[in-house]
Amino acid sequence: MNKWKIFVLLILVSCSANKNFVSIDSGNHATIEVLEKNYSRSFGSGKLIGKGKSNFSSNFVFESKDDFSYIVFKDIIGRKLFLVEIDGEKTRYVDMRKNKEIDIEDFNKFLPIATKFDSNTYKRLLWGTPNVFKDLQIKTRNIFLISTKLISIDGSNFLNELTFTLNNDKQKYTILFTRRNFEI
Repeated sequence: MNKWKIFVLLILVSCSANKNFVSIDSGNHATIEVLEKNYSRSFGSGKLIGKGKSNFSSNFVFESKDDFSYIVFKDIIGRKLFLVEIDGEKTRYVDMRKNKEIDIEDFNKFLPIATKFDSNTYKRLLWGTPNVFKDLQIKTRNIFLISTKLISIDGSNFLNELTFTLNNDKQKYTILFTRRNFEI
């Protein structure tokens, strides 16, 4: 009889509410328009993590100001791997080890969602606006499952983590922002 009581107690405890989830007021989401009025640039660092068929971790640094942004991905020992440079509507990809420009399909082997990013998507991602993939979800819903984690700073919600799960290859890519600063 005591075994059943313990079993029922364990089930009830495991079904209790998870305190890690909080209610997010979407009215407090940071927007690129408001951020650009208050700050001249966004810069920081993060990590791209691949799990599944391809396991890797790549730290990155970034900066975004006006219509110019860049991201530099590094390998595990800090050597530069790829540069993504956004200037206006033009996005350029550079293999830093070979010191040559590559096309988006080659960069897409490193980050398979890259072909879905345009210059505005990169900019909103770097500034941390939560609605960055509002339109992208419709275009990619049969290919990718996109989940996000937000962080609240000074009453506004910012994008802190993105996870893309590829349905067909059982591969997961997580973009985690470890530091994001704004300069006036």
